[in-house]
Amino acid sequence: MLENNREKITQLIQNESIYSPLNDEKIAESLSIYRETVTGIRKELNIPNSRERKKQNIQLAIQTIKQSNPQITTGQLLDKLSEEGFQVSRNYIADLINNTVNINKKPDRPQAPLAGPKITDFSKLTGFDGSLTKNIQQAKAAMLYPPFGLPTLIIGDSGTGKSMFAECMYQYAVNQKVLAANAPFVALNCADYGDNPQLLLSILYGHKKGAFTGADQDTEGLVERAHKGILFLDEIHRLPPKGQEILFSILDKGQFRRLGEGNMTRKTQVFFIGATTENIESSFLLTFRRRIPMIIELPPLKERPVREKAQLIYDFFQEEANRTKCRILVNRKILSSFTIKEYPGNIGQLKSEIQVTCANAYVEKINSGKNEIIIDFSELLYNTLFQNIERNSAIAFQDALFVPLNTTKTQQKYPIFEDIYVKVEKKYQELKKMNISTVEIEKIIWNFILNNFDLIRAGAEARTLPLTELKYLVGDSISRMTDSFYAVIRQQYPDLSINEKVLVYLAIHLDEALKRIKQNQEIVNPNILHIKESFKNEFELALQLAEQVEKQENIRLPEGEIGFIAIYIKEMLQFTNKKNEVEIITVCHGKIASEMIAIVNHLMGVNFPIAVDMPFNENPAKTFKKVVEIAKTFEKDTGILFFVDMGSLANIGEIVHNQTGLKTRTIDRVDIVSVMEAVRKVYIADDRSEEILDDVYYDLIHPRHLCSMISIDHSYKKPVILCTCLTGRGIALKIKELLAEYYPDLKTMVLSVMDEELKQKINIINQQYNILAIIGTINPRIHNINFIPFETDFSKDKKMLVDYLVKQQKGNSLKKILDEDFIFLHSKYKNKQEVLEAIGSALFNKGYIKSEFLQSLFTREEMSSTCFKNGIAIPHGLPVFVERSAIVFVQLQQPIEWDGQKNKVVLICLPAIKSNDVDVINEMFRILKDKTRVDQLLKAADQHAFIETLCSP
Repeated sequence: MLENNREKITQLIQNESIYSPLNDEKIAESLSIYRETVTGIRKELNIPNSRERKKQNIQLAIQTIKQSNPQITTGQLLDKLSEEGFQVSRNYIADLINNTVNINKKPDRPQAPLAGPKITDFSKLTGFDGSLTKNIQQAKAAMLYPPFGLPTLIIGDSGTGKSMFAECMYQYAVNQKVLAANAPFVALNCADYGDNPQLLLSILYGHKKGAFTGADQDTEGLVERAHKGILFLDEIHRLPPKGQEILFSILDKGQFRRLGEGNMTRKTQVFFIGATTENIESSFLLTFRRRIPMIIELPPLKERPVREKAQLIYDFFQEEANRTKCRILVNRKILSSFTIKEYPGNIGQLKSEIQVTCANAYVEKINSGKNEIIIDFSELLYNTLFQNIERNSAIAFQDALFVPLNTTKTQQKYPIFEDIYVKVEKKYQELKKMNISTVEIEKIIWNFILNNFDLIRAGAEARTLPLTELKYLVGDSISRMTDSFYAVIRQQYPDLSINEKVLVYLAIHLDEALKRIKQNQEIVNPNILHIKESFKNEFELALQLAEQVEKQENIRLPEGEIGFIAIYIKEMLQFTNKKNEVEIITVCHGKIASEMIAIVNHLMGVNFPIAVDMPFNENPAKTFKKVVEIAKTFEKDTGILFFVDMGSLANIGEIVHNQTGLKTRTIDRVDIVSVMEAVRKVYIADDRSEEILDDVYYDLIHPRHLCSMISIDHSYKKPVILCTCLTGRGIALKIKELLAEYYPDLKTMVLSVMDEELKQKINIINQQYNILAIIGTINPRIHNINFIPFETDFSKDKKMLVDYLVKQQKGNSLKKILDEDFIFLHSKYKNKQEVLEAIGSALFNKGYIKSEFLQSLFTREEMSSTCFKNGIAIPHGLPVFVERSAIVFVQLQQPIEWDGQKNKVVLICLPAIKSNDVDVINEMFRILKDKTRVDQLLKAADQHAFIETLCSP
């Protein structure tokens, strides 16, 4: 197949138009293969890319034209080229004329083979013309801004490529002559000295002799070495406050002092770049944040397009081929597995796992004496990769061959640590000299490899393809056999927790095995005797499955294949403890906790969160003791997420941890939405998904992770929901079936994310229908259209979102409870007390609330501020004291101070909502987050205009 592809690619390029050479994408489409396969083969054959080929064709045409008319002007030359069919700009031609050489003249020195365009600055980053475009524009602006650039902070999760991005900024500045060619790039990872801030400051700023014990001479710091260059501080959140303050002077005046120096100041000119994985709001002084005008946030790998992820995978496999100087043949299923897996450690973890896989296959190459590294699907049996894959990828991958190229380490993307292959080969030879058996050598080296890659097990375990969707990957026949076999195992091992992830991969492996047998390809298992001896019970179970296969498929599995199945079964039956499950405990003054949890349980249909009420006259120590006793009833690996309202309760997590040893996290600003989100993450999402405590905690405290719904159009158009997956033929059809079951009258359409005309098709649909949402496995990121991720099943919280959208489309629930009598415009209230009493009286006098609502309202105000951004306050009381739902709006003539933090408000929104009208709250919040809509509300001249603004689509 690969040889056939080479011939076809060569023929297409030979026959292409000289005016418009084919790029790799078009060649891939023509041959129905993957673009990266075309790129790899083209590079192997030393064929330039389409831009370079077009450039060579134009240079040849220019050479021919100038031979007949040496005095021709650039304009005349451009006209001549246009007549011949070349469509190029004047600037492009001018550049080519300057770089065109006589093709008949022999070069003065041997020329290197053409290897494509030179990679410079940002172009070596995968995604430079895609997901990183905005980031690169920011970086260029920061570097070019006079006189010494804009101080820049690169933020992003671990492994997203922040250090590489900083190096690209440096290279760009050099290429643009903003920096000299020999300008220094001085980098420091502050985390290396996080436990010794004094040493960190000394390394960074230098010190004077005698400044501290051991300072026996004057020493310059990295700041001085970075003069006229770039100072890059990674993990800058580990820089202590004093270090941040010293940096102020450098950023403001270009001045600093070494440690121990008195009034003497030193001057320096540096372009400053910092990088951090932390929340900049909580990790840096406010005065420091104000001095960093350029914030560049690199996206995590899971948010980048699937094609960029695939390109990274191909790049990393190519680097391994270059590193080992061996051809690497990779099975299409391996490529698919790497593409669909989630990587908490981002690009760094992806690179590490690819290198682990190659290193393991490298051992097989050494042992077998083969000339190439072969990575087939059975590799996943020994690689922890197979535990972490989320669901099927419908990308039509082809087997890929990676051939060593003449590259250097400096051309590698995202380079990592020392060459593992040298270590593996050395270890292998050492073990051979000790006369250890081949089987034992492979076991020892596998453990050796894992120990050398600390990223292989980074992050939480990702979700896998559910058994209910298995048929979309392996077909109905094998899916049914797997279900039946699962029931047999359940019956024989009722007390064991079966790892369904391995069961899924057993089905995939079986599908591949049957294909090989049907194609008369040999299945060899050199460890069959060891397997039969060591895994007797598992082998017996494998025989049962083999009999089932023979009966259903009329195919007899060879003994070697049964041995492979036995190993899958062994992995599947290993007792698996769940990750630390999370308990949620809400502790508040008064009866707020129990009321809040009652609402959460009612809305979400759960009984899991625990409420602890602390009477106002109760000693906190008594409440702490009560909570500790509750915590002692949990399993030792349980994590506890506390929601508290104020005061000493903020310390409850630390107290429980000290007395029980349980891991705790505390969120000290409790509200119903946050508790519901926590419940969803811990108990509902992915059928009680194993999200660890930190995942839930950090997702809740980082607003960027929260999803907001877009207000839908309430027009006459018929509603529709779009169902998407990669191909439009797999999971999307499953989504369509589920929607038909729950919403038989709702129209649905199926689309493929891989469709190049996806956005155009959605625009056409949007003209004819009212698109409520897109539901799918990958977010196509269509502006102003809701996206609901489809994970394992149509879980309860996803159905709640669709219920809400359908309900919203049928009618605006907010409009139904609005009353002009509760819209107060041009009000002249002087303070918060006055306005709240007026609002409360209006609601009480009309029978909307009980008198207790007012007390709960003022009690809530004493806990923490209800002032939000855009000058809006949202005071609220307990729903249990509401008789009828209503919302009061107060538009103030002059801002009034709302809390002790000097926050001022101009618009007050008080929801008095019964618990079954929670949809109204969602609509209200969505409106108040829209600054344009808020501005219109503040300008509304009468109650009618105010309500029309609230209810407009």
